[in-house]
Amino acid sequence: MKKSIYTRTALASLLTLCSFSGFAADFSDESMKEVKKQESNESIKTSGKMEVMKTSNKKLKEKMDRVCNADPRKKAEELKKKEELRLAAEQKKKEELKLAAEQKKKKEELKLAAEQKKKEEIRLANEKKAKLIEDSKAKALKVKNSNVEKSKTKGSKTKNAKIEAEDIKKDVKVVNSNTEEKGKASPVVSVGGVDIIDTNQGKDGLRITFGGVVDSQGYGNYGLSDYEHYNIMPGKFTSYFDVAEDSIRGANLVFPEGIGNIGDYSENMGMISDAILHLRAENKNEDLGLLYGADVQFHVPVTEGKGASQGVNAARGRSAHVFLNSKYGDLKLGYQFGPESLMRLDATRIATVDGAADSDWFRKVNLEGNAANFPFYVTPRLYTESFSSESEKLSFRMAGKYNKDVMTTLPFRAAYYSPNYMGARFGISYSPRYDNSLSIVEDYGNVKHVGPGYEHIVSAGASYEYDFSKHNIKVKTSVVGEFGFAKEPSKDKHLYNEFIEYNNLGGMNLGASADYKIDEDQSVKFAASFAYLGKSGQPKNIKKLDPVSKEYKDINDDVRKGGLEQFNDKDTMYWTAGAGYQYDNIYTSLTYFGSRMSDKDMLHNVALGVQYDLSSSCSKSKFVPYAALHYFTTNEKGALQDQKVPSNQGILLLTGVKFSF
Repeated sequence: MKKSIYTRTALASLLTLCSFSGFAADFSDESMKEVKKQESNESIKTSGKMEVMKTSNKKLKEKMDRVCNADPRKKAEELKKKEELRLAAEQKKKEELKLAAEQKKKKEELKLAAEQKKKEEIRLANEKKAKLIEDSKAKALKVKNSNVEKSKTKGSKTKNAKIEAEDIKKDVKVVNSNTEEKGKASPVVSVGGVDIIDTNQGKDGLRITFGGVVDSQGYGNYGLSDYEHYNIMPGKFTSYFDVAEDSIRGANLVFPEGIGNIGDYSENMGMISDAILHLRAENKNEDLGLLYGADVQFHVPVTEGKGASQGVNAARGRSAHVFLNSKYGDLKLGYQFGPESLMRLDATRIATVDGAADSDWFRKVNLEGNAANFPFYVTPRLYTESFSSESEKLSFRMAGKYNKDVMTTLPFRAAYYSPNYMGARFGISYSPRYDNSLSIVEDYGNVKHVGPGYEHIVSAGASYEYDFSKHNIKVKTSVVGEFGFAKEPSKDKHLYNEFIEYNNLGGMNLGASADYKIDEDQSVKFAASFAYLGKSGQPKNIKKLDPVSKEYKDINDDVRKGGLEQFNDKDTMYWTAGAGYQYDNIYTSLTYFGSRMSDKDMLHNVALGVQYDLSSSCSKSKFVPYAALHYFTTNEKGALQDQKVPSNQGILLLTGVKFSF
């Protein structure tokens, strides 16, 4: 029984298992078919979409294929090709700009040529008119000479023709004047410190420039304590000289006899008038780019001023030279100031009229010293310029007593000045020698050579100017110098009874200035300088001619030889400083000058000046009233170490009017 039950149960389980297996097989087949069907549909859809994408983005696909599958070398070549195309485009643009500039330049040249042609046509027309006028005059004169009666009847016609000819000639002059006036940069030019006006008086480009300066001035001086001690007449000397005649140093070294003051200091006030005239003729060669001509300056003595210095009442030359200017620089040849003067920079350059130590203020106060030997260095100039202006001790005495020709002592020079390059410029000059006759005097029957007679003088200067336009400041620096050899005695050339040997010439000036423009109406200026002259102009030995051997030998005068000791180790130097302020047409300045010479004889000068320009800004001439107050003091050494020398200090007031035309 049990057995049959187990058998039936096993059969039932087997049947159930078979039924489940069949259902699973049927379900699996149907599911797989359904999945495959769905995959087939999705595959069809995806394939369709891909086809659409392939169709719509074919260009993008090709571009991406090129980018993704591009060869690096090919890519580099393409980049190189693009760069070459860019450079070619830039080069083409530059060439187009260059071509445009050349066309513009050519157009301007054509315009200038047309203007030049027009000027030439005007000139030819004027010449033709002038020729017609001359022909008409000649014809009228011929008719008049051939027939007197006809000339009477036609006199009125001839007169009318002459009037018309003169009117035409006037018109011709006006045309020429207007044509040449266009080429003028400025009617007022400053040459050698003189303001002049350009006037074209010639033909064919010749320009005649005439101008000058007239300075009329009154002065008065006043001093304290011992100042009256120095108020004496010419040829006199101080009580110090009377007491110590045998001990006096300095003056009796060169001029042992006849010592005395040169100037007249007995009056405390006076009036003078100075005049300087300037004449300049110039022409140009436009083909060669040259400007050439000549310059002449001379003093005219109106009263006892600079022009009539020391009683010379005749016009005297100041300078005369020819010049040749080009883009390579300026050449000058003749009697003239050198670079040591024209390029010098110090406080006097920013001073008012006569408001600094470079004026002739020292002639109105007694600076000749107790021994009348002019022991002070009175102007801020190097030796050659001081000698030429009679402000050096030897030239001052020579011009006043022995040799009036010293007043025209500008040496003969050949000078060159470079063009301005980025604010820098230099100049150089050479002078063979000073005129030897300037150093010769005849004193009590003896012919003496008393001056240095410098030879082979070389002067040079350099300057630099920079404009800080952003800050409205201009600065300038300058250095100038000179060197030369003193004349040596030679029995084979000249025989002087006495010959004074001098130290060689040497000196240098270093200066700087600054100009600050506050606004259109206001500005301030500053300047300072220092100069070292060494032993320029100082004697070192005195020799006499031996009548037997005809050789120069040292003198036996111990007093005069002892006087040379004051120059043994004492060099000459000076310094300046100053400031100026301008408001509209009013200008004021304050300057200081100090110097040391020989045996430490010192001079100090402080000057305060003010001036007002009455002329308009576009005026061709300048009319400037001014006033300047000088305060000076000296420190002079005596002949003996413990000897007291009377002090010399005082004030000097200068007031006047300067007119330049």
